[in-house]
Amino acid sequence: MIGVRVNSFNENGLGEPEQDANSALTELDKGLRSGRVGEQCEAIVRFPRLFEKYPFPILINSSLLKLADVFRVGNNFLRVWVLRVCQQSEKHLDKILNVDEFVRRIFSVIHSNDPVARALTLRTLGSVAGIIPERQQVHHSIRRSLDSHDTVEVEAAIYAAMQFAAQSKLFAVSMCNKISDMIQGLATPAHMKLQLIPILQHMHHDTSTAAMVRQLCTDLLPSYPAQEFVLVTLNSLTQLASATLVDIPNQVSLLLHYLRTDPRWAVKAQVLQGLHLLAGQGAHLWPPGAVEAIVDVALNTPYQKVLSWSLDVLQVLAKSTATCHSQLHPDSPLMELCNRSCYSSNPVIAAKAVQVMTRIVCYCYKEEMPVHGVSEAVDTVESLFLLVTCDSGQEHNYELKVCLRCAVSLCQVHRDLCPRFVDLIGTRLMGTSGSCSVQLCEALGAIGGLQAGALLSLLPDILEKLRELKGVQEPSPEQVHTKVMLCTLLFQTMAEYEWNTEARRAVEVAIEKTNLWSNYRIARSAARYGHHSVSAGILSQLREQVSSEHFHFWLVSLEELSRGEAELLDCSKQPSLVQRLSQAVAHYSKSVAALKAASTPLQSLQFQSEYTRLRAEFLQCLAQLVHTCHSLCTAPPPAVASAIAETTRDNLQRYGHITNQLRKCVKEFRSCGELYWKLYQSAFDADPASLANIQILQQMCVLMANSVERVAQANYQDEASLE
Repeated sequence: MIGVRVNSFNENGLGEPEQDANSALTELDKGLRSGRVGEQCEAIVRFPRLFEKYPFPILINSSLLKLADVFRVGNNFLRVWVLRVCQQSEKHLDKILNVDEFVRRIFSVIHSNDPVARALTLRTLGSVAGIIPERQQVHHSIRRSLDSHDTVEVEAAIYAAMQFAAQSKLFAVSMCNKISDMIQGLATPAHMKLQLIPILQHMHHDTSTAAMVRQLCTDLLPSYPAQEFVLVTLNSLTQLASATLVDIPNQVSLLLHYLRTDPRWAVKAQVLQGLHLLAGQGAHLWPPGAVEAIVDVALNTPYQKVLSWSLDVLQVLAKSTATCHSQLHPDSPLMELCNRSCYSSNPVIAAKAVQVMTRIVCYCYKEEMPVHGVSEAVDTVESLFLLVTCDSGQEHNYELKVCLRCAVSLCQVHRDLCPRFVDLIGTRLMGTSGSCSVQLCEALGAIGGLQAGALLSLLPDILEKLRELKGVQEPSPEQVHTKVMLCTLLFQTMAEYEWNTEARRAVEVAIEKTNLWSNYRIARSAARYGHHSVSAGILSQLREQVSSEHFHFWLVSLEELSRGEAELLDCSKQPSLVQRLSQAVAHYSKSVAALKAASTPLQSLQFQSEYTRLRAEFLQCLAQLVHTCHSLCTAPPPAVASAIAETTRDNLQRYGHITNQLRKCVKEFRSCGELYWKLYQSAFDADPASLANIQILQQMCVLMANSVERVAQANYQDEASLE
């Protein structure tokens, strides 16, 4: 009979779904105390998943203390797995409460006679450097281990030195001379020098140390011309310059020198990668002539890769005001390169060149400077668009995305281009599918949001595309996404227009064979563009098809919100303003009740409930104001109104009870405005658009109160202003 070891851990490694954190920890602790090494290792490797599922400080602290004990008393095999846990759980290390005890248990192994055990200790301490950056005893152990005769211990000390140098200014400064001596020393093997050089990139905490390190690395380049040394040294110098910023001009000049003189592919790739990093860190710090030097290399290189990498650097530089300002003339070297590359047979190169040219043109528009080459930029975008969309042999997702982004950018700065690009993109809407259709719809939506009515000419194509997707029995995720985007375009196009039967039918057909989540997105888009009746109809179908009552009531609340807004907009059903306001308030009250039912201890929905309640309150104030105005027709002033006015010395009392009713409306509007202001102050974590919306609503209440008060108060003061 074959013996089978019973696994005490279940499939997910952390217990059953209903198992809590304590039970999971107890189960893993049992594995740690097992007499079998295999079960101990199995328990150790499951701790990172435990931390991800239960990221509680008490649990993490207890678990890591247990692992530190295993590290202290276990063998090297177990220590390797504890090291892996520390490396994988880096983001949870700051939750350790007993840092001193944790370090003490780990550090005790540093005195072992086994060099492998000492090496594992150094690597473990290095992996937790973020929580113990200034431990002097650890610094001393790393320095001492760098002089060890065991290669495994020295390499571990180098790893730990790299980690601590990135975290501790004191360690980086104190180790600078030691690392420099080892790099320059003849006794240090070449492969070890390659590991030591990257430590120098963290020596940027003071100018003198950074200058010394830069001088050392610069001297190393001619002394060690091998490719590995050049790559590591240039990368370290680039990282150092990006941290100090003051060395960016010198580093750019050094990289350009190697770009022009070193023929090795790996070196050119490393140089252009470094230039790309420095362009993002400080393009305004580049020395004069640096952009022209990159352009010169790109113009004269016979290799497509070098040209593509150079354009990557120039794309980042084109985000800088300094670069755009110096290269905006059509005869500038950068514009010359773009004009030569934008019609390249390689779509990737053409896309990058078009992007650089577009950024320069957009900069001129934004800064209100003379614009040169806008027609050329538009032509290049159009040609690239036709190239990548008409090539049926392969997909060009990156190039199409860049092209459409450029088209939207040009439309943002020059709105007259919107119809031109809408017509251009619309010509390919019917002939594309998959991710290409999604990108076209997203671009059309972005352009349609810039200019009202920009997509009206595409309405027949949008409806035709929806009918085309209707016949697909099992639509793919991309086709479903395309449906959602087409419905969004339809809502955007029909905003402020009357719906016809064909458009309504297209939406109804679109949601028939679409998953529920996509239908929810369609309903949300309909509400976003003001088609609340459409949104309410879709939500009414979804509310009974969810997995919990909380989701059900959430959808009910959204449906009632949509019905309330639809009542306000639809004059055909209820021509009376009072009736529409009353119906809307009723729907909003139902929505508030549904939101309360949808709330949970984790999701209280307090902001949503309060916002909806204040909307109902504001509409109620408006309804009360309309009722008050109508009462003047049904209840004229009494005969004694003049006597009351003389007695109270309030001339407006001659008009009867409407005066007091209007003054009551003023108080209600002011009270509503104060509630909006309190909501604004309490919603500290809301997005800027929501905060701006609340502020506008609050100002509307104050404006209504001031306007009514001007009519209903005889002694109204003009200096009363919006708060």
